[in-house]
Amino acid sequence: MDTDTLPAFDINHHRYVAQKAREGRAHPHMVESSQEVLLAEVERLTYLVSPAKLKQPAHGVPVEASTFGPIVAALAKQPRNASVVVECLVRKSHPGSIGSYRGYHDELRIEPNGREPQTVADVLKDLRRFGKSGITGYKGGDYPVTDRTGVWVAEYGESSQQHVSGVRVDGGIVVIMTEERDW
Repeated sequence: MDTDTLPAFDINHHRYVAQKAREGRAHPHMVESSQEVLLAEVERLTYLVSPAKLKQPAHGVPVEASTFGPIVAALAKQPRNASVVVECLVRKSHPGSIGSYRGYHDELRIEPNGREPQTVADVLKDLRRFGKSGITGYKGGDYPVTDRTGVWVAEYGESSQQHVSGVRVDGGIVVIMTEERDW
């Protein structure tokens, strides 16, 4: 709901309509119109203070998340249909496939430069799949994925040293941020 396009709310007009209705002097279209505006205002206020909205970070405020569990938790608080981008070396791109990271085979990698836009729901689905089934390492071997499993941003077969550092909302787009780490 776009709350910026609604007209200013005037409670006095609705009090006037209610008074006329009690007196039996209100036209039906006046009462219906007043009810519609009141319902719109209630919806707007509900949206502004809804628990789901309150759990989300403010615009541009990063949520620190550098391992699997906190990343999934931070993404789960975002609207499911919001677009996701990966910020890697100051470039933003669609997330690509998720798999084993070449630098540490028991950790995850998210490829940058994905071909298709991804939503929060898409990325969460992929991440949770690895949380259930684990990772098959870059050079073989099966590893479990726990809340403490590291997550990196790198092309398949590369070790970029770009570790996921957090999640932030940027103009309605969910950004997976990275920082350089040389372990």
